Order: sequence, then C-alpha cells, then structure tokens
Amino acid sequence: MIEIDYTTSHPALAPFTVDRPGCRIHAWEAGPVTTTAVVMHHGATADHRMFNAQVGPLLDAGYRVIVVDGRGHGQSRPMLQTPTIDDYAEDYLAVLDDRNIDQAVYVGQSLGGYVAQHAITRNPERCRALVVVGSTLISIPLSRLDAMALRATIPVFQLWPWKSLVRLTATSTARRTAAQAYMAECLISLGKRDFLRIWRAVNTSVSTIGFPPLPNDLPILWTHDQLNRPGFEGDPDYLIPAS
Repeated sequence: MIEIDYTTSHPALAPFTVDRPGCRIHAWEAGPVTTTAVVMHHGATADHRMFNAQVGPLLDAGYRVIVVDGRGHGQSRPMLQTPTIDDYAEDYLAVLDDRNIDQAVYVGQSLGGYVAQHAITRNPERCRALVVVGSTLISIPLSRLDAMALRATIPVFQLWPWKSLVRLTATSTARRTAAQAYMAECLISLGKRDFLRIWRAVNTSVSTIGFPPLPNDLPILWTHDQLNRPGFEGDPDYLIPAS
C-alpha cells in the first residue's frame, strides 16, 4: 500500500483566504489558471489534507486544483455560530468568486458531497461536472425513521466521552494507520463543541421532503470507496484520476 502524508498540505499548493460572515475560509490552489478548475471539499471533521493523494495526479493531468477547509474545520476557524449546509454552500461559491472561476468540477466527500450538491442547486450553471464520494442524493427525501435516527446522534454524541469518541471516529472512518492518525488529529483540534456544531450542520444537509434535483444534463460520478469508508484510497489508482 502507498502511505499518504497527511501531516501537511501538498507542497504544490499555495494558500489564500476568503472572508465570509462568521468565519475566514482558508483554501489552497495550484495549477494553471486557464485550465478547468477542480474544487474539492472534505468530509465532516476532516480538512483539505484529505485530498493530498489526489492533488498531484490532478495537476499532472493539467487541472487547476483548489482544496478548501470548510468553516469550523482545519484553519477555517474560529466560527462564530453553529453553521448550516447553506453556510457551507455559500462559502464554496464564494471561493469560486474569489478566484474568478465561472465554472468548475465540484468534488466532495461525505459532508463535502452535500456541500457541492447544495451549491449546485443555487447556481447550476457553475458546475461543469460533479464527483461525490460517500454522500446521498439530496433530492431523495429521507425517511422519517432515518431522520429521527440522524437527529438522535446529537444527544448521543453529547454524552459520549470525548477521548473515546475521537478514537472510535478515527478508527471507523479510516483504514490505514496514517489516515487514522490524521483523523484523530483533526478531531482533537476541533474539540467536542465544534464537533457537535459541525454534526448539527450535517443534519441540515438532508430532508424528509428532499431538495431540488440536480440538472439532468450534469455529468456525475457517484461513488463510495472500496471499503465504504473515508480516508481510504483504493489501490493502485486514486479515486479521481481513475474515474
């Protein structure tokens, strides 16, 4: 297996920030500004380093690459209030505006997949293609039972001892040792208060009545990784170049 270095940003990336209501969004970019942009948003509690394995192959393929720390994650802190999926979607589009990008390929894992979809429902013409990993389709209504189960996770997590929750989350969302250590680091950095805030935001990303559908003519790759876990890149190809 190829071990990925999650301890720092990919060396090709240059940082920039976008000031948003309640939070300064940190993001990183690399690649020619005249080529197709691929804008990538991580899953809940992770940060932009989640995509370290994909940055190099995308640059080699000639793409412009942008990775984002969603509000409350990584360096996009502090956040002044509990966010909703609307905040994340507007932040995502604000990054495109800041970089003068009219159209881009949207890539999102877990929470990031919901962020990308909600961004599309606001400005569908700005998405050239969509890659979603480990998220559900927001236009499909959530069953009442599933909605109740999702809401019930919040009080459960509130009562769960933090060290135990960090350990369980890291080992259940990542397979490799380096990825587990990375997820544990992200969680410890967040702290329990912001973890719960972010999880409340996840609860707003789906609905029992559904959200507007994605455009019929939008190219979409919908996938789960090999083990249906974030933090695992299938060998020998990485997700996006192999797509």
